[in-house]
Amino acid sequence: MTFVPNKFILLAIILCAFSAFGQSDYYWVGGTGNWSNYSSHWATSSGGNIFHTTTPSSNDNAIFDSNSFNAENQTINLNVDNVSVGDITWNGVTHNPKFNMGSRALIIYGSVKFDPFMTIQSPGTLKFTSSSSATLISAGLPLGTIEVEKTGGTFDQLDNYNFSGSVRIKNGTTY
Repeated sequence: MTFVPNKFILLAIILCAFSAFGQSDYYWVGGTGNWSNYSSHWATSSGGNIFHTTTPSSNDNAIFDSNSFNAENQTINLNVDNVSVGDITWNGVTHNPKFNMGSRALIIYGSVKFDPFMTIQSPGTLKFTSSSSATLISAGLPLGTIEVEKTGGTFDQLDNYNFSGSVRIKNGTTY
């Protein structure tokens, strides 16, 4: 009969392990920099000085807010190829920051919200993937290419957008 309690202990260990690999919020701080500079730009809280040990992944949220920039026209360079992220949110940014995609791809497993008080330089490709639903708020900013590959999920464009590339729907439902 001791076998049944052992199953519960094993289940508890497995659940704890999964919760340790959950979604995290990554806050950009420190103004100008490269996406890959996690030790000086990806903080665990808005305006914080405790940093993550990696860049955001497909399970994580990248957040840019009023504590991300402290001078005009500071730039974030997407300096690595095929970056994956859960949600990416630009909300309440100040000082007219720039997001330089360098014609690279940003693979999105969640949703994207841009802020009208920012600029996108060298727009690359936004690839929306995964089986969950996603939204895009472009805030009227010029975008590059949009790719949607949502097996079982929906993709909603929540505002008007202009783009210099193309829109490719590979799978999923769009609105």
